[in-house]
Amino acid sequence: MLMTNFLQKRKSVRDFKNKKIPADVLAKIKENMKVIDNLDAMAKFYLFENGSIIYKGLDGKAGYNGVMIEAPHYIGLEFNKDSEINILKSGYLLEKLNTEIVNLDLDTCWITVFAVDDNTKKSLFGENGANIDYLIAIGYGKKKKLFDLAVTQERLSVEEIVSKGSLSEPITAEFLENRGLFDLFSSIRYAPSHKNFQPWRFMIKDESVYAYMVKKDGEDKASLIDMGIILFYFEEMAKTIGINHKWTIELEDKGEYLQVGNFKL
Repeated sequence: MLMTNFLQKRKSVRDFKNKKIPADVLAKIKENMKVIDNLDAMAKFYLFENGSIIYKGLDGKAGYNGVMIEAPHYIGLEFNKDSEINILKSGYLLEKLNTEIVNLDLDTCWITVFAVDDNTKKSLFGENGANIDYLIAIGYGKKKKLFDLAVTQERLSVEEIVSKGSLSEPITAEFLENRGLFDLFSSIRYAPSHKNFQPWRFMIKDESVYAYMVKKDGEDKASLIDMGIILFYFEEMAKTIGINHKWTIELEDKGEYLQVGNFKL
C-alpha cells in the first residue's frame, strides 16, 4: 500500500447517521480493544454502546466549541493521566484502535473530555471515569478524508520538520530520498494536531531517527497526544518499506523541546 493511501484512509466526521453498528461488527471492535489493551497493562478501553447517554451527558461540556458530537457509540481509554509517558501512549493506543475501526468501514471522530469535571465523567463512564480524557465517536457518517490535501490546513514542509545530526542542521530532500525516507516524512506530516500546531520534529543521526516535541505553554498535554499519534503513523509507514522496528520512548527535557524517543532504521 502506498504511504499516502494509508493516511488518506483516515476519515473524520462530525455528523453521524442515527444508525447503530451491527452486533457482529461491535464484537470485532471489542476483540481489537482487548488486543490493544494487552499492549499496556495500565490501559483499558471501554465501549459505550448507548451513545445517547454519553451525548446528553456531555452536550455543552465537550466536543467542538461546546457542541458535542452525537454518535451511536463511543469508545473511551482509561489511563493514569499523571504521567507524561502515559499521555503519549494514550495517543498511540487510541490511534492504533482508530485504525482498526476505520478498516471496518466505519467513521470516527476524536473528542477531548479532559476539561469535563470528574463527577460528570464518573457518572457517565463509571468509577474510574476521571481517568478517561479522550473518546472516539464511532458510527456511519458523511465521508471525508481527514488528510485530503484539498481540505486540510497548511502543513510544515519536510525540511521544516526533519533535520540531520542536530535539530539546527538542515536536511535535503535528496538525502532523504537516498535513504528511502522522503515519502514517509512527506506523508506523516499530514497527521492531525491540536490547533494545527504540528509539534513534531525529527532528527536523523547515524542509523536512528530521534523524535522531539516543540514545547508551548498550555499546549504540552495536547502535543503529547499528537506525538503519540504521529509515532504510531511513523511505525506503520516504516513497515511499508520493510522496517519493522518500534520506538524506544525516552522522555528528556531539551530546553524548548522535549526529546520523546528514538527509532532504529
